Amino acid sequence: MVYLRIDEISRFTGYDVQDEYGRNIGTVISISSSVDGRVENISIKIADRSLESIDGERLKINDGKVVVVPLWKFEASRLIENLDRAYKRRKALDTISGQNELPSSVIEPMKRRLDEEIKALRIKAEEVKRIINGRISEIEVDEIRVARAIANIDILYFSGEVSEKGYTQSMNHLKRMRDIMTEEKRSAKEYLEKLEKTMQLAFTGDKEVSKPKINNEETKVLQEQQQDSLVVKIEE
Repeated sequence: MVYLRIDEISRFTGYDVQDEYGRNIGTVISISSSVDGRVENISIKIADRSLESIDGERLKINDGKVVVVPLWKFEASRLIENLDRAYKRRKALDTISGQNELPSSVIEPMKRRLDEEIKALRIKAEEVKRIINGRISEIEVDEIRVARAIANIDILYFSGEVSEKGYTQSMNHLKRMRDIMTEEKRSAKEYLEKLEKTMQLAFTGDKEVSKPKINNEETKVLQEQQQDSLVVKIEE
């Protein structure tokens, strides 16, 4: 993960920041950085109500604006990268081990360490999945709220209680909110699917679960057992 440096972001003090979906989050009020200039976090003011600290790893600059990567996406991206690396390293270790060119006293400790790291990633993966699913649930609740707001403003407009200008402005805001929610939910589901696939590779490798083969004799025995069990008793 690339950190921004203080000279890159200091000029944005007092300016608004957005998330990756174009929503205004707040205003940059303060910046914390290490002596080497790496931005550790920023403080943003949220609608004159509170301050929130954003970790420096979640920041980037796009089109001359400071952009905050959503927490669920940041955690998922980092985990997917680590899982992919663990999978590739395990394949590399298996290849090296199969060549029998290095003593097991060298290879085995490396395997044990990698197994422990993969075990920790498995725990983290379940946590990140909960974060993503939680965010999807939040979006779905917000989608219902927006739908209700649209219905309410529609009623007021068609009953003549809200002007056309007020109605248009409200609908523009509500439709934009709805579009952003749809995009974020789609993105969250895509990341969840990608995470599941990467987990499957990292934890099970290329092995596929094979069904036990049944030879012809076993098949014949099974058929006879099934026929014996299908006895219908007819009483007069």
